[in-house]
Amino acid sequence: MSRFVLLLRRFAKDESGVFAVLFGLMAIVLIALGGATVDYVSLEQTRQRAQVALDAAALALQPEIYRTGLTRSELEAELLVKAQAIVLDRIGDIDVTEAQVDQIDIDTEAGRLTLGGDFALPTRFVRLVGVEQLGASFTAEAVRGAVDVEVAVALDVTGSMSGQRLEDLQDALDDLIDAIVQDEQEPNYTKMALIPYAQAVNVGGYAEALRGPIRGPSDISDMSWATGNTKNIDDVTKSYRARVTSNRHGFRNGDWVYIWDVNHMNQINQRAYQVANRSRDTFELQDENGNWVDSRWYDNYWGGGKVVECLVARCETVVTANDHGFSEGDYTYVRQVSWLNGINDRIFRVTNVTRNTLRLEGYSMIGQGTYRANTGKLHCTKQSASVGCDYYLFINASNSATLHGITNCVTERGGAEAFTDAAPSVSYVGRNYPGSNGCPTNQIVPLTSNKSVLHDLSDDLVARGSTSGSLGILWSWYMLSPEYGYVWPEASRPASYNRERLLKAAIIMTDGEFNTVHYDGVIARNSAGGSGGNNEKINRDAHNGAPYDQARAYCDAMNDASTGIAVYTVGFGIVEGSNAANVLRYCASSADNYFLAANASDLSDAFEQIARNISSLRLAQ
Repeated sequence: MSRFVLLLRRFAKDESGVFAVLFGLMAIVLIALGGATVDYVSLEQTRQRAQVALDAAALALQPEIYRTGLTRSELEAELLVKAQAIVLDRIGDIDVTEAQVDQIDIDTEAGRLTLGGDFALPTRFVRLVGVEQLGASFTAEAVRGAVDVEVAVALDVTGSMSGQRLEDLQDALDDLIDAIVQDEQEPNYTKMALIPYAQAVNVGGYAEALRGPIRGPSDISDMSWATGNTKNIDDVTKSYRARVTSNRHGFRNGDWVYIWDVNHMNQINQRAYQVANRSRDTFELQDENGNWVDSRWYDNYWGGGKVVECLVARCETVVTANDHGFSEGDYTYVRQVSWLNGINDRIFRVTNVTRNTLRLEGYSMIGQGTYRANTGKLHCTKQSASVGCDYYLFINASNSATLHGITNCVTERGGAEAFTDAAPSVSYVGRNYPGSNGCPTNQIVPLTSNKSVLHDLSDDLVARGSTSGSLGILWSWYMLSPEYGYVWPEASRPASYNRERLLKAAIIMTDGEFNTVHYDGVIARNSAGGSGGNNEKINRDAHNGAPYDQARAYCDAMNDASTGIAVYTVGFGIVEGSNAANVLRYCASSADNYFLAANASDLSDAFEQIARNISSLRLAQ
């Protein structure tokens, strides 16, 4: 018995292993406390995403508070369902449970929509101490602003945007349109203009007002070279001065004639001659230089032959086109002539010009067929400050003559107004003769509150061509300029700069390096790689400098305090520190207005942030 008591006392005094037991108990608490930090950070990140999502929902749904045809409770229920769908879609966390938007308040008089909700997030660590989930609430309020809004969006639709990038842009643009342009346009309006740009900017039916009239082709009514009846030849002598016998020929000294179908003496055929020493039935021949035709060494004359009087010297072709407008030495591009060979789709120098006639240097219709009356076009190939032609002939960067056709696209203008927004009535913008680089398919949309028109353009965007980013910048400015207002329909005319209760903003989006500038509407030789080959570039540097020099100059002008324009820039897939990124940073009105988007999500986020900044709606919470 005493032995058992001793063992019991010994056990009571033994402390070995106590620490392990205590540590085991403490570890649970320590892990829970340390993990609580992780769980809290996760909760806060999710709450921030939820807040951004609810902000977006409030912005998107605020215009719907004015809808009719529903009771108050029906409208509130529908808006809550839509808000919850937006929040769940944008939170993007599969672990979130019980997320709901269940609080709503509508004040149509103040234009206010207030939304609220909460969510629960399962814990990973503090569940060890019995806390299974953490929750948070969030609230957003959108209030209709009291300012008019005009936003111009320049959209890069160059070849590098094709495929998934273009689809990403379309998705982000659709959200931007819905966030900025409101269904309710009273008492304040919200309007947006879209400027798709690539090698140039397609202005569609506004082209003539912006870049001036284009001189169309002149219609050819007649082409001929001979006059009078064809005469038969009876003899040709073999002599120092070839003498032709043709009974009662009727020619006069100095007339030009054409001879063909002489038998055996082929050396005399298919040539033009000048008549000399004529008599009633004979005449001698001189060549185009006034030399006597020496036929002593020709083959013998075996009979036959025909001769006819020519209209003009050397039996050249006379083209009749009433009031054609060409001057001596001009070049013309000939098309659509019927039944003649060797004339269509060729360029000729114009000579011997009268008001209604001209000649095409180097062309003879003799032996080329019979002209069909009233067919053919004479296209001019030059341009002036006031009028352009439908084709432009220039020397390319490989020193060859090249012809490009006009388009409804426009480019930068040179001269005194190059870096101003002076009206086109003062100085036309540049024309565009692009060659194979082409005019972008999509046309501009001037300021409008019609969301269907804007969405239709977004849906129809086509990517092709090189990148004239400087033009995108320039036209985002022009579309907000009151100086250009007279060009657009009345509802699309921009308000005056710095008008009270007006917000003007330009958004410039691009996905690549700026590589295209122009001289006289043709891609200039100092354009960068990716803008086409030298055979399609004019052998001149651009009027206004290299691509990034132009871009900075246009941004300086648009950012001037006199315009009051807030400039936002978005680079899509552009690397920080690149030339494109640098110019976008330079152009943005502030550092907060500059965005680089690495992917579709970033692009949507950038447009969403811009919408929150410039929309006529403002977040109150």
